[in-house]
Amino acid sequence: MSKNKTKRVAVIDVGTLKSKFEIREFKSDLSSEVLYKDKQLTVLGRDLDKTDNIIIENSVQKTIEAIRQFKIKLSEYKVDKYIAVTTEAIRKAKNAISVLKQIKAETGISLTTLSHEEEAEIYFRSVSKDFPDNVIAVSDIGGGSVQVVIGKGKEIYEKYLFKTGTYYLQEGFSKSHYPTRDEVNAAYKYVKVQLSSLQRSKYKPALIVYGSTNIIDFLRRMKVDLNKKDTHNDHPFSITVKKLLPLYKKIISLSYEDRMPMYPEEPYYMWAADKALMNVFTIAEYLKIEEIVPSNNNISTGLFLSLQNEK
Repeated sequence: MSKNKTKRVAVIDVGTLKSKFEIREFKSDLSSEVLYKDKQLTVLGRDLDKTDNIIIENSVQKTIEAIRQFKIKLSEYKVDKYIAVTTEAIRKAKNAISVLKQIKAETGISLTTLSHEEEAEIYFRSVSKDFPDNVIAVSDIGGGSVQVVIGKGKEIYEKYLFKTGTYYLQEGFSKSHYPTRDEVNAAYKYVKVQLSSLQRSKYKPALIVYGSTNIIDFLRRMKVDLNKKDTHNDHPFSITVKKLLPLYKKIISLSYEDRMPMYPEEPYYMWAADKALMNVFTIAEYLKIEEIVPSNNNISTGLFLSLQNEK
């Protein structure tokens, strides 16, 4: 980027549950300002386990409509460069090729499908820059899958990929809008079995960074007692498993509808917030970590890091 010149870049991220969009303006010193953000519930990965891994047309249309709206903003804000990606839902779907062609034909936007490994590495590097001197475990807990990456700085030591995403657990273990204690316990047991390979890790991370997108906002809205760290980066807070447990117990005692008013900014997040915490608690247990650092970073954050230096 030339001296004194700004560049506007955007990221479209189509996930299992939501399609996210963000535009940033980068200055020559690589500092940035968020110009526009949007997030829409498009559920591209809805009911894949019930449809023989076929993405249903209703979800495709919701995604197309969201991308059309994002495209209008690309023009309105005169974006110089953008990237559009998709992840778990498309990776799993049998009709992925036809869905991608349909989205391209109806929006003019081509989605790049990230592999599990690419997704994990992009997110790790968006976070690890704030902890250059520590070995850390970074967990991106999505709707379809969960990635755990252990490393330090720009170096990745181990990568783990699990089928324990929040929407996947919700659909697989909840038969009604009021999960029973047996259903909750069954989901938790499944998570512990799936994540058991973490116990064989050769490394001892100092902390877990847990994301993505809204976790800091969520915990603050839940009035969780976060420990404020003396830092000016993206990760100013930390908490322990012990302090998170009361929130988990409160959530699982409520029906989905009764949970929703707890977080009016994103009420449907509450349907599976307990499943995210199941993953976090299990990672902490298996890696013997006490400190958890919440993160609002996501795949988009990492993609912006790569876009900002491109000519």
